[in-house]
Amino acid sequence: MIDENYILVRHYCEKTNTPHSFIDSLWEFGLIECKSIETEVYLFTDDIPHIEKLNRMHNELGINLEGIDALTHMMQRMQQMEKELKNLRNRLRIYE
Repeated sequence: MIDENYILVRHYCEKTNTPHSFIDSLWEFGLIECKSIETEVYLFTDDIPHIEKLNRMHNELGINLEGIDALTHMMQRMQQMEKELKNLRNRLRIYE
């Protein structure tokens, strides 16, 4: 039986009026993770806010999937750098 941490892609698409092809494209680009069980594809429920963010980038801002991929990569790098900066600042406080 499927775990409660998943939602069927076609149900998500029906409820949110998101084209199934958009979800497939996000999956192909590696922007989201899906789980394929038999003939059905499932989304991780934790990824839904991220999918909605990507959908807004695509629909409201008109950014294509290549651009979304690049922006997502840059945002992840920035978050890593912010964490590293925070850690370095904390280490420097020891010497103050």
